[in-house]
Amino acid sequence: MSELSKRILTASILAPLAIWWLLFSVPPWFELLLGLLAVAALFELVVMLQLPLRRALVFSGSAAFALVLLSGQVASAIMLIGVVWMAILALSARSMEADAVRRQVLHMGLAYWFQVWLLLFVWVLMHVNQQPHGAVFVFAAFVGVWAADIGAYFFGRAFGKHKLCAAISPGKSVEGALAGSICGMAAACSIWVIYAEIPLVEALVIGLALVVTAILGDLAESAIKRAVGVKDSGRMLPGHGGLLDRIDALLPAVAVAGILKMGIGLNLGLGAVL
Repeated sequence: MSELSKRILTASILAPLAIWWLLFSVPPWFELLLGLLAVAALFELVVMLQLPLRRALVFSGSAAFALVLLSGQVASAIMLIGVVWMAILALSARSMEADAVRRQVLHMGLAYWFQVWLLLFVWVLMHVNQQPHGAVFVFAAFVGVWAADIGAYFFGRAFGKHKLCAAISPGKSVEGALAGSICGMAAACSIWVIYAEIPLVEALVIGLALVVTAILGDLAESAIKRAVGVKDSGRMLPGHGGLLDRIDALLPAVAVAGILKMGIGLNLGLGAVL
């Protein structure tokens, strides 16, 4: 089976599952699947970065996800992971050479940075999903990121001339990023305004934050892969590479959009405009 066939088959299976999960799943199934997704992403991250004491890292990370899902204490979870992972790094570095220590410090820092976004992603989805029109909002955010990715890919291939960040991702172009951003904003904002009853100005502000952070999230994951010398984050999804390759843009984009939706900083920002 060709890679394209694998890609289409995987997408045809995952897309209906993702739509059901986002729009129709109810507690505790929504939270349970969210937690499983986060743990799978963390496991792939730890393996990709070749971190030591992987079981301890995944177990402590899973405990942090459980803390967020059961109590909503995302700040406590971030601090817990910081302390535990520093201890794991110290234990694993006792018998390492200086070069190996430097590499492990870099990789552990990258893992912690990504884990913080995973925790914020879980926290935001859990809270937003409980609000009126929350499921529709999250679904539209996902659709916006997907539309931005598709638009950037096809428009970039056809018209891309200026590299967006060649050192990190040579295939991405400025033209593709701009076209993808327009597609993503149009897709997400139309759903938010029509079905989630969000005012147009607020939808545009959140939509802009969504597509910009999606681009940055994609570039950040590409930078991590370059740092460790791999093409894909894993092989979890046939034809698509790893799970992180598919959710890299979603993690920061949905987290930021959801925080704005919940009103953190949004009222102050729009007060002067309105």
